[in-house]
Amino acid sequence: MRLRRVGTSGFRNLAAGVVEVDAPLVAIWGGNGQGKTNLLEAIGLLGTLKSFRTARVADCVADDAEVARVEGVAEVDGDLRRLTWQWGPEGRVLRREDRAVESVEWLRTLRATTFAPSDVALVRGEPALRRSLLDRAVLTLDPGYLVTARDLRRVCEQKAALLRSGRASDLQLDVLDQQLAVLGAAVTDRRARAVEAISARFDACYAALSPAERVSVRYRAVLGEGALPALEARYADQLAQNRASEREAARLLGGPQRDDLEFRVAGGDARRQASQGQARSLVLAWKLAEVEVARGSGEPPLFLLDDLGSELDPERTTHLVELLHGLGAQVFVSTTDRRFLPATAGALLLRMVEGRIEG
Repeated sequence: MRLRRVGTSGFRNLAAGVVEVDAPLVAIWGGNGQGKTNLLEAIGLLGTLKSFRTARVADCVADDAEVARVEGVAEVDGDLRRLTWQWGPEGRVLRREDRAVESVEWLRTLRATTFAPSDVALVRGEPALRRSLLDRAVLTLDPGYLVTARDLRRVCEQKAALLRSGRASDLQLDVLDQQLAVLGAAVTDRRARAVEAISARFDACYAALSPAERVSVRYRAVLGEGALPALEARYADQLAQNRASEREAARLLGGPQRDDLEFRVAGGDARRQASQGQARSLVLAWKLAEVEVARGSGEPPLFLLDDLGSELDPERTTHLVELLHGLGAQVFVSTTDRRFLPATAGALLLRMVEGRIEG
């Protein structure tokens, strides 16, 4: 998949207009506050339906606008698709051509993997951050996973509300636990298969950034390992054993919502001993491996990297640029430093000045 052009209106400080981006590598550069990250964010919204900068999508709407709109023309399997993302008083609207579509259908058309400087917090932060990293990777490999993950979250929320009410009957909990066993096993299985595939490329991607360091990544699943039927039976047993404790605590205990992704560097737990540069390299290696795995099973997603060179020493940055050249996916990067601009055939360099592409 490849993005041919992107247009914005009412989006942060970006001037309304259309930018041609039909190149294997697009570099957006300029000073701080000029809008280069805003343009990358707009492209990321087309490929992920999420902002990598804020949980409040309304923040993307310009001060003098009521509606923010991002439009893209993407080439997918040889066909051109026109996509429109819009956020306004009525919430989010997604259109492909002129027809409203759901998230899963949209992500089957265009997907992206994004990396921003704030992602270093994924390594040392709370497990929920790493679960989100993992679920986003599964979604990149299989957009249909979104339905299963949403269903699991919905049932967890229903059960949590029932436990908090103090009026949960055994029959009600039995019905919800049956659903949780099926959905939780499915989520665990998909996560495990994604980690297995990505970890096979993870070491090599990290070694390309920092050859002298040994790293690994491991999925720590509450349900453990095994085939789908075994996972389902194990979760059903756990739910039955936790019934009394959950009633007393008035909250859910255990389950895939407690899973974690463990990164190790130089033989130790990266949460405690990774430097800032190592943490950035770990997440970068994960996301690069994610794109490589996706490429092996079909068209790779777009790869977006905000602030090329941030938190990396010059040697790691050089290795990263070399990796990006050979990634086999359309790559978008932003930077304030012209020294990091890729000098490669076919690269498109866009200079951002006060929300506009200069020239």
